[in-house]
Amino acid sequence: MHAYRRSALVVAFLALALAPAIAATSLRPALHGDFAHYTFALTWQPGICSTDGGCLRDQPRRPLIGLHGLWASRPQQLIRSGVTDPQWWSKGCDYYVRSSAPPRLDAALQRALGDVMPHFTHSLLVHEYDKHVQCFGFDPAAFFTTELAMRHAVAESAFGRYLMAQTGHTVAHAAVANRFRLAFSTDKRGSLQLQCGRNRAGQTVLTQFWITIRTSELGAFPRGVSLVDSPVNEDTCPATFRVPTWQ
Repeated sequence: MHAYRRSALVVAFLALALAPAIAATSLRPALHGDFAHYTFALTWQPGICSTDGGCLRDQPRRPLIGLHGLWASRPQQLIRSGVTDPQWWSKGCDYYVRSSAPPRLDAALQRALGDVMPHFTHSLLVHEYDKHVQCFGFDPAAFFTTELAMRHAVAESAFGRYLMAQTGHTVAHAAVANRFRLAFSTDKRGSLQLQCGRNRAGQTVLTQFWITIRTSELGAFPRGVSLVDSPVNEDTCPATFRVPTWQ
């Protein structure tokens, strides 16, 4: 069996295996768990790999919807200490402890993550673990398996299928936002934050999309009850933009 197909089966198996657990329970941080929301960051792989420094040559070209990370908002201790949102976004877990050690994950889970995360010069997986996971005391395997299942749920949703159908086309921001609201039955217009950048041809393209999730309702994701408006507008896409394909 082709290596990509084997890895894709691993991703699907992990996602399906964990799906009931997501519906029933939420990840529970052992430390600093009094934050209000998560930001679930997904990538549009042809877009993020065509902007800034791009991705490494070994970047898998499927799936189109990739995984960036699941980010907790500021814990109350830091809010009381006067740490602002931009400061938290910049440092994350470094406010508590800095660690460059990779998460301890088995080989199958590492391969599954490698199939859906952008491949940068510096490991995105290690960066995400250091900045957004390790200081909260999450079990690494449970955390990253949950991320895979959440990504799978979005990619297989009506919204995910809509985005994939727009590959290579210019879309209206308002149309994308409306499809998101319809797919997840939500009136939280500020839950979706689209991210755009300029590719090497100078086109404004979709690179990521971020979804804000109420901490107490993570187990219900992606149902509408789990979604909440982002307290800060971080949307960077104009009225129209391109959903790029691989070049």
